[in-house]
Amino acid sequence: MDLPIKREQMMNKKILSLLLLGLFLAGCAPVAAQSLQALPSPTQAVVESAAQPTAEPTPAPLPTATAAADPDFTLVGLPAEAEGELAFDFVAQMCDAEWHTRGVSLPCPGDTESSAGYVMKLDGEVQGLPSNTNILLVYTPQEGYETIFSKYPAFTVQEGDRFRVVLACKEHTFCDVEFVLDFSNEEGSAGLKNWRYLFAEEPLVVDYPLDALAGETVQFHLNVRARGNPVEAYAVWIAPHIYRPAP
Repeated sequence: MDLPIKREQMMNKKILSLLLLGLFLAGCAPVAAQSLQALPSPTQAVVESAAQPTAEPTPAPLPTATAAADPDFTLVGLPAEAEGELAFDFVAQMCDAEWHTRGVSLPCPGDTESSAGYVMKLDGEVQGLPSNTNILLVYTPQEGYETIFSKYPAFTVQEGDRFRVVLACKEHTFCDVEFVLDFSNEEGSAGLKNWRYLFAEEPLVVDYPLDALAGETVQFHLNVRARGNPVEAYAVWIAPHIYRPAP
């Protein structure tokens, strides 16, 4: 074969090879470009992640303090009062007082199995009253018709102060007792008032003025003496307190 013809054939093969290579590259290029376009740049990914809002935790609501309501003494039978305050609560300070009988000290709250008598706070529901009613139960010794004595912390009496309480037997008991209100100071002790109570009677409502002691610092004594069968001498002071009217 002549040399010019061979050169022409070789040139045609190169041109055909270049054409085929060009077609192959043209077919692959869109796929590569598309793949590259689908991948976000590192900068774009960081920006999009930072742009998303972060959920903040919702703070728990703080508890709201509720002021304790003054006790409603009309629920225990005491008359309604004008504006004033509870100046001294004998049940709340029951165990701040000294309790004894015939020289024997008594624990507070007391031992209900003790033959020497005892004192304790009684749930209001036992007397058919609201459960939060302050009731002082005094059970006298079972022998000798003895008295249980108390001596409360010092208290300064003001003009207008009144001792208020409802006196009764513990529900479903048959007491015959004497309730006694005394006081003592640096000069000694003295009696103020006493009330005899029998189970068959209506509860005794007491509203006793303390004006005779106004200006004095004294210690009050709530005492109970059995007058009948001491086995039944379950005496209750219902809501005993000193009421102080507003000036």
